[in-house]
Amino acid sequence: MNQPTILVVDDDDDIRFALTLLLEQAGYRVVEADGPVQCMQLLSRLTPALVLLDMNFTRDTTSGKEGLALLAQINPLNIPVILMTAWANIELAVTGLQNGAKDFIEKPWRKEKLLSQIANHIKSVTAKPVDTSWIAQSSAMQSLETLIKQLAPTDANLLILGENGTGKSQLAKRIHLLSGRCEAPLISLNMGALAESLFESELFGHHKGAFTDAKQDRVGAFSRAKNGTLFMDEIGTLPFHLQPKLLQVLETGEFTPLGANASESVNVRLIAATNQDLASAITNGQFRQDLYYRLNTFVIRLPALRERKDDISALCEHFINQFAAKYNKPILPLSASARELLKNHPWPGNIRELSHVIERAMLICSSEAIEISHIMLDNQKTQSQSIPALTLEELEKQRIVEVLQQHNQQITAAAKSLGISRNALYRRMEKYQLEGLDESF
Repeated sequence: MNQPTILVVDDDDDIRFALTLLLEQAGYRVVEADGPVQCMQLLSRLTPALVLLDMNFTRDTTSGKEGLALLAQINPLNIPVILMTAWANIELAVTGLQNGAKDFIEKPWRKEKLLSQIANHIKSVTAKPVDTSWIAQSSAMQSLETLIKQLAPTDANLLILGENGTGKSQLAKRIHLLSGRCEAPLISLNMGALAESLFESELFGHHKGAFTDAKQDRVGAFSRAKNGTLFMDEIGTLPFHLQPKLLQVLETGEFTPLGANASESVNVRLIAATNQDLASAITNGQFRQDLYYRLNTFVIRLPALRERKDDISALCEHFINQFAAKYNKPILPLSASARELLKNHPWPGNIRELSHVIERAMLICSSEAIEISHIMLDNQKTQSQSIPALTLEELEKQRIVEVLQQHNQQITAAAKSLGISRNALYRRMEKYQLEGLDESF
């Protein structure tokens, strides 16, 4: 059985020695770092199961700012971090948790508690994740599911083609979860959002001082995705003059962080996605043909929502559950007429559009089921094209006004109809400057 590796980061030799002794006796492999620089150097070469991170590394420093700064560098690697400090400071603990730490422990620690925390967090990370958002009931998606179950266990580079809003990032996540790399990170990059001046730094990382604004070491996407999957969305938007830099890495299997003297090996599974016609882009001289062939060991076409209508009901149920939890509302069924309306809509915005439609319906629905009247479709023929689209807040305000009028401004009855508490309704009325019948007597 493999021993989980724990990285201990503390400037105190005695603390590191004591933790190493304790953890090795508990069956863990321990790696030590005396500060931020050594920590990030180690993390560029290995992926521990957990990091025990001190909050201060400079003599007589108690602010915790050094630890929080290092935590910000570790966070993109998706490695659980437990913060340690000799100074009992609840505010610092809360700040650390808000900034991505999984837990917090004070020095001196209780052995049993520390070991229990470590075991629980490692277990939560290594547990096989379940993707409840992946819906594949239609014949089109069943065929796709069969294909990805064949491809996922391989390390073949994949190119996902699909319209905007079809769920290309969800498909990449699904492939990652079904692969042998599922316990390592899935790192996603929106290639269209990368600043050209930071392209190499984002992908390959840099060392402190590599350029004017390089104030500290940065771990690039290829390193963060080590042993895992790197998902490059909107690959078709990558500027032509930057494409050779990515091609070189794919051809050689190596990259060099900016300011480094030695190259590093690539150990990632690459998945790219685009909504563009890359064949036309190649013909027009906008995309390199050799890069295209490196990316598409296998091409997967993701169906548009109009091509998988048998999935619409299940997707609606998923979004209803999601938004019921988000807005603290009851889970509502779809009426037969609303379900039929949704199934027959062409969905030019695909799953993203469906998600927005269900979210709006959940916000304004005050009955026991979502009806046609709650479904607001873009470009709906029955709607006047002169009516501007309302924001979610405007929709909520409009619905509260309607319900208050239905119940003669009675707060208790209106709140019950909306499925919220009286206090919650009062807060919303204050927010929207609405008036109702005072029932405080």
